[in-house]
Amino acid sequence: MREFEEMKLARVIDACGGIDGRVKMQKIAYLLKAMGYDLPFDDFRIRQHGPFSRGVACATDLLSGAGFVVEDAQPLSITNQLGEPAHQYSYQLNDSVRDLVHEHFDVLAPEGKPPIEGVASELRSQDRKVLEVAATKIYLQSEDGLSGDELDAELVRLKGHLSDSFAEADALLADCEERGWLSVLS
Repeated sequence: MREFEEMKLARVIDACGGIDGRVKMQKIAYLLKAMGYDLPFDDFRIRQHGPFSRGVACATDLLSGAGFVVEDAQPLSITNQLGEPAHQYSYQLNDSVRDLVHEHFDVLAPEGKPPIEGVASELRSQDRKVLEVAATKIYLQSEDGLSGDELDAELVRLKGHLSDSFAEADALLADCEERGWLSVLS
């Protein structure tokens, strides 16, 4: 990753108008990358909640630690796997650095695709579970080369607990393909 490339994640957060949740952050970054937007994160691997990038996680921590991004952690009434109180995180670009970030850190759109703002806000409007299923499906197809019944079976194996979101994820991917934002389903 080139120096300061993680600042592009600050642009993504701002283009979304903020992002609620770490999982949602990962899925939006993955889908934008899959669409060809100029993001530096090339280390996505399938994990519990679908495609995960340590680079996105580290960039999130770096940006919030440096004050470029404001992280808000709200306690939940449940515990995590370690028995500790769980939190819901949300992220906003710090208003005091907005001009600096916009002036020096652009996320270039691939040829023929709209600027990141419209696409990112559309992704942000989706439910986290829908994004998780959609991103996992794209990953299985583009990274693992799965298609047809094999793709469907693996998606059910990994995300069967989210089967109520499959139709919405398919609709999102079809809409993205129809708009020319995504072409890996062809």
